[in-house]
Amino acid sequence: MGQESVARTRKIVHVDMDAFYASVEQRDSPSYRGKPLVVGGSPSQRGVVAAASYEARKFGIHSAMPSVTAFVFDVAAGIAKCPGLIFVRPRFDVYREISTSIHAIFKRYTDLVEGVALDEAYLDVTENRQNIPYASTIARHIKTAIFQETQLTATAGASINKFLAKMASGQNKPNGLTVILPEDAIAFVEQLPIEKFHGIGEVPAAKMHSLGIHTGADLKERSLTELTHHFGKAGQYYYKIARAEDDRPVEANRVRKSIGAETSFAQDLMPLAMCFSSTFSILAYLNNRNYSVAALLGGISPIIYSYDTPLDQQAS
Repeated sequence: MGQESVARTRKIVHVDMDAFYASVEQRDSPSYRGKPLVVGGSPSQRGVVAAASYEARKFGIHSAMPSVTAFVFDVAAGIAKCPGLIFVRPRFDVYREISTSIHAIFKRYTDLVEGVALDEAYLDVTENRQNIPYASTIARHIKTAIFQETQLTATAGASINKFLAKMASGQNKPNGLTVILPEDAIAFVEQLPIEKFHGIGEVPAAKMHSLGIHTGADLKERSLTELTHHFGKAGQYYYKIARAEDDRPVEANRVRKSIGAETSFAQDLMPLAMCFSSTFSILAYLNNRNYSVAALLGGISPIIYSYDTPLDQQAS
């Protein structure tokens, strides 16, 4: 069977926990339930939002947003962006423990599980332990088991490849399940706004808009030569996903190529030498956390960004 035929016969499920960190805090503290909540650093200490509950998201608060921006709409006037917003420090040990339990549920169906983060994973269920013929049925069973065993909800997407499964899981959050059938894949991609594509960030999307590319249908009209000219190697990926194609396998034992740790400082560090000296504790923590990976990489290199560094200039 050729590579294209194999790709078309895959059954991929993407599972994404709903507002994971924030939902855990609301689960464990009844007084937080139904209220706008942010997991992250304090707005008075240059914190960053790690997760926001759905109640907070209604006010435009989202992950990676500076906590002070989440806290006030007008800094000068001190106007609250979200009245009654609750800030909670993250408990990563708890989140990791729950994530381990969720992955154990995945393994009941397949060993081909690729964890993307603590709250997100791809599963190849083409051949599964329970001989269930439909990926959607497995996704539904997994969602039920997660809720019964953790009291948390997850959203799932099922389709013929990782790209489509990922896009499907973003269609009906929270606690949803979306299936993109092979015969519907092209139509789904063609109608999708370009900024909604997984793998097309804010900067590439803006460039595409300047080139007259606004939807998947527009992207599909562009040749591979044109896309690689404008976007380099990423152009090959854009060319494929515009045609609903993605031959990347689910990698259960993916080799980790990098690790990282970061912190935000309450005040500016000046001069630059002070920045470097302040990284020693972070480097020591990172080295102790996973020495084997650090050794594999041949060492650890600090990268320092200021608050003025544009996101598209920072390493991902």
